[in-house]
Amino acid sequence: MLTVVVPVYNEETALRQFHRTMTGVMDASGIAYELLYVNDGSTDASGALLDELGAPAVHLERNRGYGAAIKVGIARSYGEHIAIIDCDGTYDPRDIPVLFGFMDKNDMVVGRRPVSSGIRTVPKWILKAIASYAVSYAIPDLNSGIRIFKRALVMSVMKLLPNGFSFTSTITMAALYHCFLVRFVPVGYARRVGSSKIRPVKAVLGFAMLIARTMILFEPLKFFLPPSVLFGGVGLLFLVRDIIAHNLAQASILMITNGFILLAIGLLAEAIRCKD
Repeated sequence: MLTVVVPVYNEETALRQFHRTMTGVMDASGIAYELLYVNDGSTDASGALLDELGAPAVHLERNRGYGAAIKVGIARSYGEHIAIIDCDGTYDPRDIPVLFGFMDKNDMVVGRRPVSSGIRTVPKWILKAIASYAVSYAIPDLNSGIRIFKRALVMSVMKLLPNGFSFTSTITMAALYHCFLVRFVPVGYARRVGSSKIRPVKAVLGFAMLIARTMILFEPLKFFLPPSVLFGGVGLLFLVRDIIAHNLAQASILMITNGFILLAIGLLAEAIRCKD
């Protein structure tokens, strides 16, 4: 059975149409499924609307975060396969059966959105490049909000998954790092109904910290080696300059020392990771 988990936070303007489309698509697909909404402490009429629609829902008393809502939905569901999709109109429910068609040979199928443009493209590209470097895989779409994964996959990496918007990014990196079979399938992406809950600056900073934490956890040497080489290389250049000028400065020795310290930390972390 396929469980479709839908996190909801103040989505009263889009919820009725989404539910109508979602149930119509899944009923017509022939897939055995259950649909579960998780009302993440909405302060608008989302909770009342879910009850009015007769939609199966879990109501949280306070807002706990996007990732936390998905975790609650997974814990309360029964399907061997879990689908997640936002209900704000950005994703088309008709893509769920399409993605599910690829699950027979994969552990997770991710909806790959069209390449976006705008002011947020550059930081998104940088973060995606760093994430790809961390897991040694060119990730086409790091944090797509429509995907299907096996319950066994998500349970094996559950302790790594955060409660915020970085849930999708983390499960992508974790699945690729642990060599699960992941496939990216093109899907449509529309302008959302209502206002976004994401604060760009906070989200980018939080996600940068997430990638750093994930790299230290998965590939610590990849995290510490670049700054080690940078400090050591610059320190050696300064040292050569100082030797030529017959004026040995503390800065060159300090930078070389810092390079060795960072390398030592990376090697120690790598040894601990391999031992675990």
